[in-house]
Amino acid sequence: MLQSVPQTLVSLPVEQVGSPEAGPQISLLAGSVMLLMFDVDTRVWSAGRLEPACGPALAPLAALRLQREDGGTRLLFAFRRPAQMQTLSLFAGRVGQSVEVALDPVDDFSPTEPERLLAGLTPAAQVSLMTTFLETWPSIFRMRTSRRFVALLHRLVRASAPVEPPLVRAVARLDAATALIEGGLPMGCDAIGTLYCVSPDGMRRISGAPRYGAPGARGLRRFYLALETAGIGADTFIVLTGPNWFAVRRIEMPGDLASLTRWWRSLGKPDPVLREHAVALASSGAPAAQAAAVEMQLQCPLPPRALSGGPHLPSADIDLALATDRGMLVGGWLRDPLGMVTGIDLLAGDAALPLGAVQHTFSGIVGKGDDATAVTGFCALVAADVAVPMLQPRFGVALKSGERHVLVPPPQPVDVAERRSRALKAIPPQFLTGDAIARCLAPALAAIHGELMATQGAPRVVTLGTRLKAPRVSIVVPLYRVLDFLRVQVGAFAADGFVREACEIIYVLDSPEQADGLEHLLRGLHLLYDLPLVLVVMARNAGFAAASNAGAREARGDVVAQVNSDVIPTAAGWLSPLLAALEGEEFGAVGPKLLFDDGSLQHAGMYFAPGPRGQWLNHHFHKGMPRHYPPATVARNVPAVTGACLLMRRTLFEEVGGFTEDYVIGDYEDSDLCLKVRAKGFEVGYVPQAELYHLERRSMSVNADHARGAASAYNAWLHAQRWGDVMATLMTPDAALSASGQLEAECAA
Repeated sequence: MLQSVPQTLVSLPVEQVGSPEAGPQISLLAGSVMLLMFDVDTRVWSAGRLEPACGPALAPLAALRLQREDGGTRLLFAFRRPAQMQTLSLFAGRVGQSVEVALDPVDDFSPTEPERLLAGLTPAAQVSLMTTFLETWPSIFRMRTSRRFVALLHRLVRASAPVEPPLVRAVARLDAATALIEGGLPMGCDAIGTLYCVSPDGMRRISGAPRYGAPGARGLRRFYLALETAGIGADTFIVLTGPNWFAVRRIEMPGDLASLTRWWRSLGKPDPVLREHAVALASSGAPAAQAAAVEMQLQCPLPPRALSGGPHLPSADIDLALATDRGMLVGGWLRDPLGMVTGIDLLAGDAALPLGAVQHTFSGIVGKGDDATAVTGFCALVAADVAVPMLQPRFGVALKSGERHVLVPPPQPVDVAERRSRALKAIPPQFLTGDAIARCLAPALAAIHGELMATQGAPRVVTLGTRLKAPRVSIVVPLYRVLDFLRVQVGAFAADGFVREACEIIYVLDSPEQADGLEHLLRGLHLLYDLPLVLVVMARNAGFAAASNAGAREARGDVVAQVNSDVIPTAAGWLSPLLAALEGEEFGAVGPKLLFDDGSLQHAGMYFAPGPRGQWLNHHFHKGMPRHYPPATVARNVPAVTGACLLMRRTLFEEVGGFTEDYVIGDYEDSDLCLKVRAKGFEVGYVPQAELYHLERRSMSVNADHARGAASAYNAWLHAQRWGDVMATLMTPDAALSASGQLEAECAA
């Protein structure tokens, strides 16, 4: 075991301290903290004791036993200055023998001399002394901010160091307050336990784990860390500590530090492991440092690398590598006709983390036409502590021969919405099994979607006309790109006397790049119909749930009516039967009959049923049947209603938290909301007396992520994780057939 670091230790003759017969020596550690030092000429095997001759024990009291090179022992005791004169008995390990020490607190005590502390100590004792002064005693006696103690510690560190201590250098600026530091580990040391920064004016423990480079030609390893530059001067030291060793380094801090990108470019042929270390350190810092990490990766991308083995040898490629706080989502393909590959690993520093632990495979084809080749696609989630964002992590294809081929993906997207879009394409929809979603896709997608939702800015609100002070209903209409039906919808609202007199209309734009054009259009419609309108512009695309919730937060009405932009009333008065159904306390949410543009049924309430793979899916009662199909003309309890047109009392909407926002893009939020309403003890009702057209999915058709089906499959899985047992209970034959007559009676009344 490594016992010491030779270049940091000193060897002073014990005569500089004085002979053991000189007796105990008392000095000052800090303003109110005393140090008693006593040298014994023999080895002391048990802890020494320091006790008052009378009165209460010293508290706090700390003791340290240090071995000297001449075989003797140095005993150190730290304690607070007593309020009055005391006689202390020092027991140094000899049975029945003690030394009496008279302590008068008014005496003028000299500062502790670090050279006297170090003189004649063995290397192991010097390590013990240094770690005690760095870690233990400053905490016990709260001396970290004591100027006297800090000055003593700085002198102790300087006395422990060689005349010319090795340097650690600031090599790049991470942000205005932080630099990237490079230094060398002592010979034979593999890792640092703790680092301290010690200057004449202060001491602090350096937070954050250092990163380590590969051993050099002489076996020495470099380390890298992020260091706050405040208070760093020419006389500042970095103290490295580890098991049974410590080392002292002096800091070199150039006045004009290079940016992270400029430093990286200056290295010529840089080590990719070092690149990962630098990115990791910067990514854990302030926003400016995180931006520097992204800038370096984008300005200095690594050349993408794939493995091409021709018709017989292995071929592989990685095209997806999204780092999240739940692990790295990895996607690619492999062709191994002769079975030479033992696995693919994520290379993180010195570690190789296998992809196989959480992996889903599927059949695929690369190339086109005559060049098309069958391959095995894969998606894996690697539980790795990887910097976010690490845009180009490295991977290794391990062969049975012992060879390893490195794969590097192209730079991964930085924008969180694009990252979510790429995650949704990780597995083709036809291969998205429940197991694949649960084990591979869901953890990473949830993390990315959560990051997207957390970065939402505040929406902008534009009011056109004079708003009603106390509207009965707030009609909330989310918009996403497709505005084709807006003129028709506003015209239908304007032609409805109840809407004009008792409702406010709130449009929520979830594609903010259209804000100017939409505002211009709405101003024209406002002038044309003399109809007040409210426009809420989201800061960025956030999805149906977030947009609908933003509109509801702006609402003033007693009832919130969530209405899709492609829903058009067939006639005026559509709100009256819906509001009548909400008058009682039985129903928490209601929805109308919705029709396709050809007059056939689109929605008469929703129910749940297992799909082809056993997953719970949402279905519409009587979809495609004629408009006046008799079962669809009956008001009744239903398991859920669609969010295309859904009414709730605003107080209940707020009580259940509105639409749940962790569904991706737009699917299953409506049934989730209905099930939350049911969990509060309310029923959900279908009201066929209200009829509207629903041009289904017209607003979704331009969203490629949804059209591919991945978002819908993920949302169905998430929905089932939360409500599977409830849906199973609702859809038992008895429950499904027990349609309530209460709603029908209320609507008839």
